[in-house]
Amino acid sequence: MADELEGRIDELYGVPLERFTAERDALAKELVTAGDREGAARVKGLRKPVVAAWAVNVLAREDPDGVKELIELGGTLRSAHRRAVSGGDVEPFRVATEERRQLVRTLTRAAEAIVERDGGAPGAAADAIAGTLEAATVDEETGELLRSGRLTKPVRPPATFSGAGLRVLEGGPSRRPEPQEAPKPKPDRAKLRRDLSAAQTRERKAEAAVERERATIQDLDRKRSETKDRLRAAEAELRGVSLERKRLASALDKLGDG
Repeated sequence: MADELEGRIDELYGVPLERFTAERDALAKELVTAGDREGAARVKGLRKPVVAAWAVNVLAREDPDGVKELIELGGTLRSAHRRAVSGGDVEPFRVATEERRQLVRTLTRAAEAIVERDGGAPGAAADAIAGTLEAATVDEETGELLRSGRLTKPVRPPATFSGAGLRVLEGGPSRRPEPQEAPKPKPDRAKLRRDLSAAQTRERKAEAAVERERATIQDLDRKRSETKDRLRAAEAELRGVSLERKRLASALDKLGDG
């Protein structure tokens, strides 16, 4: 029974986004009828994915080989990075980084096509889709989330590999530089602290701005989905009223003939 429910939940995260809520509620109701209240509560608590996460979920179902390749490339990339910062050859890391860039671009385009196919605006979700795919190559847990196809929101990738517990590779071979003939003047500690504090403040403001804009996009996506639901309901009501009007007009015509 548990395996069957997991399968049903997997199917739920692959349906068109506009049908998610209705099909989730229908599944929860079905489980209540079957006496599985615990399963019904779990299903009822499933959150509707935002557009970018939903597109990545569908991508994981429609192109599992591409997603698998990306996750495996993440392992290669992390290993190459460790070797490079330990003094090894940096070229494998550069090659893997370029491969990731190209593969993320290809998969992002495929996910954008999924959004467009569903009637959405693909460009609005492109950055969040690409960020989630990149995160899957840096962090193994994110890679497994991507593989599962049950994301409810995009994942923000670490800015560098240090966000995944690795040292940052700035570029070039990882070896100690040759000492310069004339030593550089010692930095002003107080000035560096002031500059650091100012940079941290700007960073917090920039992060807050990004989150506000991302929330705005997600809210617009949600409102668009809700508006489409109301439009369908209004169209259905119009069809019903039109049929009723035709029926009444026909009945009136028959009375006039009599």
